[in-house]
Amino acid sequence: MVIYIDFVFIVNLIFDATLLLTVDTLLKRNVKKRRILFGALLGELSMVTLFVNMSSCANFIFKIILSLIMSIGTFSFVDLKYTIMNTAYLYLSGIILGGFEYYLFNEFQLESDLSLKYLVLLVLSPIVLFVYCYLSKKIKNDYNNLHSLKIVYDGGTFTGTGFLDSGNKLICPITGKKIILVEKEYILYHKLKLYPVPYNALNHHGLIYCFSPEKVYIDEKEFMGILVGLSEKKFNIDGCNALLNARMENL
Repeated sequence: MVIYIDFVFIVNLIFDATLLLTVDTLLKRNVKKRRILFGALLGELSMVTLFVNMSSCANFIFKIILSLIMSIGTFSFVDLKYTIMNTAYLYLSGIILGGFEYYLFNEFQLESDLSLKYLVLLVLSPIVLFVYCYLSKKIKNDYNNLHSLKIVYDGGTFTGTGFLDSGNKLICPITGKKIILVEKEYILYHKLKLYPVPYNALNHHGLIYCFSPEKVYIDEKEFMGILVGLSEKKFNIDGCNALLNARMENL
């Protein structure tokens, strides 16, 4: 049988991109599409197995390492838990797609026609993963409080993931505006006009430096009357770099 390398490359690229897009959707990582394409291109290193004979054990280890590389290349390395979660969901999506492929080819006996096999996979794989995403999002409670966040301000734009924190009910006592907290390192704050806002938390109080953004979008919906506070501490909430205000409505 003749195998066209360019054809296999394109098919694998589409599959890997679909899997990474599935992980991005499920975990609300909100990475740019070019990062997904970059991760899919890294996945093409798997084609080495077409030319190099590996034992089952070596092949398994190679795929584990490659999955980690794809995960870090696409979603970056925030911490170990974050990376393991991304890799686990990448594997889970691949297992579901592989199970679907096994069922399809055994049930309808498509294995004799290679071109038809790949055509069916290209058409149905995104549909299968879309259904998987939809069902998973309905039952997955751990990530219900994660929201895409975009802050436009004088000097830059912040794009990331915000966590709707029930403990963040900060309000500016002068303007009455709700305060969103963002990790300081993600904001180009040196030229911004910052002003201190007093706050009271459980067993301690202090000042947090805030600025007025030009625009704030949460899940692509614009919100008004928001201040952005710069947090000196990292939140360590599954890759989130912002805390949304619990007083915000329609989230």
